[in-house]
Amino acid sequence: MSRRLKTWLLVGVLVTMINLPLASSLLQQRDLESNGTRVDVPAQPVTVSPDAGDDVVDRLVGVSLPDPVVEAVVGEQREQAAPEAQDERVVVSLEQPAYDAVVASGRAEVVYLPDNPKVYRVTGRDTGNAALLTTLVADGVLVVLVGLFLLLRHRLRPELQLLATGDLEASSDTDGVLERIEGQSYRVRGAVAAIEEDEVVLEVGDRRVRVHLDGHHNPAGHHEGVEVRGTMVG
Repeated sequence: MSRRLKTWLLVGVLVTMINLPLASSLLQQRDLESNGTRVDVPAQPVTVSPDAGDDVVDRLVGVSLPDPVVEAVVGEQREQAAPEAQDERVVVSLEQPAYDAVVASGRAEVVYLPDNPKVYRVTGRDTGNAALLTTLVADGVLVVLVGLFLLLRHRLRPELQLLATGDLEASSDTDGVLERIEGQSYRVRGAVAAIEEDEVVLEVGDRRVRVHLDGHHNPAGHHEGVEVRGTMVG
């Protein structure tokens, strides 16, 4: 496996890791919409102390969880702690219409998956865009880092200088090969990145090799594969 392929595989893994939580959450929300069981449960606003800081979330509501959700989410904790320490409610921040409905009726709606009650949602919960924003920022940072890497990778490693000792040969294979034959004699294969007067620049894996033609013929065009033998002079 070439180093370039390994690099792109690593980028793919990072993209997957960054976006997997958001994708999983969206799939769960879709599953709740299509297969969820909806239950009206008791709920009441939670009073926030006036001494609390300005960063305290508004429209807090204590929602009693349905029994299947309690058994799935709180069951293990109940076995490990005293019963009086258990609270079968969840405190969430609701959007304004849902909060007003709770104030008026004392009820809220909880949707959960019957086959996996750990997956549930309080209808009207104010989730904001934090998860989406975080994912987009992380994706943006990754794009910038990859762009900088692609821009600077050739500057981080200096170009090699090869003096051709024969005509270049077209090759259908553009995978980079930098093979030392004997002494300073090398066999080089790669994709043509640039064609200049009496010079050809090859992409050889993560390296660039500037081939001085010294009068020899180059049959390949841009981005085509080519192979050459020559003397490494720098």
